[in-house]
Amino acid sequence: MNWWAVSRATGGYPVPADPDVPAWIQPALWSPEAYPGVTILVEAPEGFHVRTIPEHVLHGASPTEQQPGILVVIVSLDDGGHHLQIRGRAASARPAALIPLDGAEEIRIAQLRRFLKRLTGTSVPGLPRSLSLPPYHVWRMADVICAYAGRMAGASQREIGRVLDPSVRTMNARQWDTSSQRARVGRLLKRAARLADRREYVSLLRPGRFRLRA
Repeated sequence: MNWWAVSRATGGYPVPADPDVPAWIQPALWSPEAYPGVTILVEAPEGFHVRTIPEHVLHGASPTEQQPGILVVIVSLDDGGHHLQIRGRAASARPAALIPLDGAEEIRIAQLRRFLKRLTGTSVPGLPRSLSLPPYHVWRMADVICAYAGRMAGASQREIGRVLDPSVRTMNARQWDTSSQRARVGRLLKRAARLADRREYVSLLRPGRFRLRA
């Protein structure tokens, strides 16, 4: 396959993917500046004998041209996927990894190690827990997204509460009005509004501890 015989394919949307298509069907393509999980490949300096990326590794991946001459590829979604940004045709033939010293070096190096495992055909581990969102944060974000989806679909707070907590289904109106579940749904919706309307969701891609202090 000619990995450079592609064109910009956003479906007419000003974003990398159709926002109406779930991410598990068509993953979003983030820039490495926003998401340190993207491994940046550039052309290796002269004098280095470097490995090439085997064709089978990229088999089934769908490259997208983010900018002229810059491709983004997601490899092997089965194990979480490897997000690559390939900067120039020569970077595909003579790749070298670029690690910006931007505070997120640990994540970038860990993702590069995962990709090297893929290249050598060995088992690909997940990210270390210390570099991932804590499980409680993931669960809370799942509830936030559920609440936001319900709001966008026109559901009431009580209907959202029934989905998030089955015990709400047995409450009468008075019990619901004074319940902790109702207060929690309100907090989730406020959080969802900040994430969606103020674009704070981008901060989930790169927690504060992986940012340089001004």
